[in-house]
Amino acid sequence: MPSNNEITLDSLVFDELAGKSAAIASYDNMLWKIRTGYAALLYGSVGIIVGLVNKSILDLSLSTLFALGLLIIGLSIFGAFMDLSFMESKLRVVNYRDELMELAFEKAKSGNWPEENKMLLQSLKNSGERKEGIDWNNRTGKRGLHIYYGGTCLVCTVAIVILAQ
Repeated sequence: MPSNNEITLDSLVFDELAGKSAAIASYDNMLWKIRTGYAALLYGSVGIIVGLVNKSILDLSLSTLFALGLLIIGLSIFGAFMDLSFMESKLRVVNYRDELMELAFEKAKSGNWPEENKMLLQSLKNSGERKEGIDWNNRTGKRGLHIYYGGTCLVCTVAIVILAQ
């Protein structure tokens, strides 16, 4: 940045690239907190239920099994939607960071910013909170969410059913 605190396009882009990188790291941090909390809560709850059943404190009647299954499925769906929401916000930031990187690369090659600055201006704005959809065909991660939340939901539900036998 120039020493006289003049705002230039170069300084705006440099600052925004740094900001988008920090935002991506923050989204990753939040995603792992959601995933860790989900796993701790779900597996901890199943552990407590197993302990209560083994000590004959909890009877796994049909209505109790239904309620436990509903809680496990509900928690899994909620966790998956929360995770997906943060993942989509992160990927919007990634998409605009990538656009900004392409524009910066072109500027580095040619020495000039493109004449049409609409994409440049859009890339400099807050991107995580926009309502734009994500093209999951070009991104990985959604299948992992299905496996993580669907798999743990299934395993915990089956474990409770087996415990009731």
